[in-house]
Amino acid sequence: MTLALTLALTLTAFAGEVTWVGGGHAGNPQWSPDGAWLAFEVNNNADKVDFYVVKVANGNASAPQKVVIPGGSSSFSVGGSYAANPNWHPRGPVLFEAANPGGLTRIYFLSPGGSSPAEYLSVAQAPGNLAWPTISPDGTTLAFTSSATGQGDVYAFSQATNKVYVTMSTDIPENAPRFSPDGKVLVFSKKNQGTEDLFTHTFGTSVQTPLKGGSGDQSRPRFAKSDIIYFTNERGDEHWDIAAIPSAGGERRVVAQDIRLPLRSQPSLTPDSSAVLYTSSAPAKDSSVYVTKLDGTGTKEIKTGLSAVGDASLVTAAGRSFLAFTALPTSGSDWRQLHIIDVTGQF
Repeated sequence: MTLALTLALTLTAFAGEVTWVGGGHAGNPQWSPDGAWLAFEVNNNADKVDFYVVKVANGNASAPQKVVIPGGSSSFSVGGSYAANPNWHPRGPVLFEAANPGGLTRIYFLSPGGSSPAEYLSVAQAPGNLAWPTISPDGTTLAFTSSATGQGDVYAFSQATNKVYVTMSTDIPENAPRFSPDGKVLVFSKKNQGTEDLFTHTFGTSVQTPLKGGSGDQSRPRFAKSDIIYFTNERGDEHWDIAAIPSAGGERRVVAQDIRLPLRSQPSLTPDSSAVLYTSSAPAKDSSVYVTKLDGTGTKEIKTGLSAVGDASLVTAAGRSFLAFTALPTSGSDWRQLHIIDVTGQF
């Protein structure tokens, strides 16, 4: 892989660290479209994954709010609680999947500033465990996976008809669906002869089209203009790369190598979808966030002064750009914290 000139940027305008009560690793930060809110997970690597939202003004975060689903509490019993995978609706609410100990995983939504999340779909509408919620760009359709048939099929909910329907049904579970920019196509991954491969599905058809994503596992795809980008470990289990493939079909190209694989999120993009953000698994490079143009014209390095940096997420709103990421401090903590820096003018 050959990349164009790499530009090193040292940014010192830290807006600070987002803190919360209790231990756990921060992960999967996702900005609201207007940049006023940030949703993220906290995983204690033992018995729970908690979900938080935090208001951000000019890059400064207020005290984060822990989101507790109905029937839950701040404590957990055997089996643990789970709340994760935030996905912002283009008109405001954040959607996420969650479960109380021993219960079904369901999809919930929370309006920014609200205190009580509610189920997005009732069990009568969509039975079983629901996961991987994703909203179409126009906000009219929700896609998700459901265990109702025992096969992990992809379902959709239409606001226009207020009905849930199966978009496709196969004997192999589908994972991590995401919409195309026009909302007419889903890309997803599923097991295929022992590995995880990429497929697309056009609404209104029963066809699943495989993509030439490469060998090994291809995971958590998403659209980026005319491309689909995804994680791939075709060089071996210890080497995760980011690759891109034309959404109309064609050969894949590697965009970045040896990235730090996020626990749950898809590859991160700049707001205009022209570049991918990632961090490095190499110890000598793990203090920076890298931004690589998908057209191959260059890579920028954003130095943070921290270590084990991961989960980069960028938003641009009201003329300013802010980068959220997780990292270990240079000393004094065993947990990955959430950080925000102002990167206005760099993208």
